Amino acid sequence: MTDDSLVSWRKALDPLPDCLERELPGRWSGFEFLPSVDSTNRRLLDCQALVSDAYRVCVAREQTAGKGRRGRTWVSAGGSGLTFSIARALLPGEPPVPALALAIGVGVSRGLFRGGLHGFGFKWPNDLVTPEGRKLAGILIEARPRTGARPPALVAGVGLNLRDAAALGVDRPTADLGDLSASGIPDMADLLQAILAEVARAWDAFARDGLHPVLEDYRRLDHLFGRRVRVTESGREGVAAGVDPVDGALLLQGPDGLERLYSGDVSVRRVDYA
Repeated sequence: MTDDSLVSWRKALDPLPDCLERELPGRWSGFEFLPSVDSTNRRLLDCQALVSDAYRVCVAREQTAGKGRRGRTWVSAGGSGLTFSIARALLPGEPPVPALALAIGVGVSRGLFRGGLHGFGFKWPNDLVTPEGRKLAGILIEARPRTGARPPALVAGVGLNLRDAAALGVDRPTADLGDLSASGIPDMADLLQAILAEVARAWDAFARDGLHPVLEDYRRLDHLFGRRVRVTESGREGVAAGVDPVDGALLLQGPDGLERLYSGDVSVRRVDYA
């Protein structure tokens, strides 16, 4: 990472807090823009300043020890991806609901739509993928328990491939924003503003009314619906029948009836490219 590229990256993000405050007044409690960090999620989970009525954001140009769902490595090389986390403390009595990942996914998708990007879907429980199943983005929700005077909190981490996804060296097919647009990648700061604003809107709606405000968009994005899928851990197969609007469980129609799958327990893959 050269000094010039770092200065340019940081300068591009300088207007972001004011732009987001104008778009969603009073919904932001702080911003961090870091050249390198072990994990943006960990940075916010350790933050003492999280509040329940506004969002704190951490954006990193490079993430050295990020992780994905179920302990997988989250690769983030400087300049090739957009890596950020958004967090807030929980309200008294508010549960850390696993289905939040689906709402965050809809928010990220709406932000990409604002940037003129299309041609992707949402693969339950936490990935944006191309129609062929190549991974474009991943979402990781982590919870912080109450510790002394520090309130419980939730953080949503997002990793989005901007360019050169093929060079990341991960063990699955990947895609980047260049695969979605023949006219080039949108301005990074404008795209980040759109995504953060739509994620905050989706999270606010989810906190009030659960998945219902985002369910129609989720169904349009559903990469698995009506497809035969295989549960990686057991090998059993069935047809994906959407998600439960209450808890976000994947509904799988199998020979013995409708089965409910939860994101912490299993991974699934479409049979047509398994």
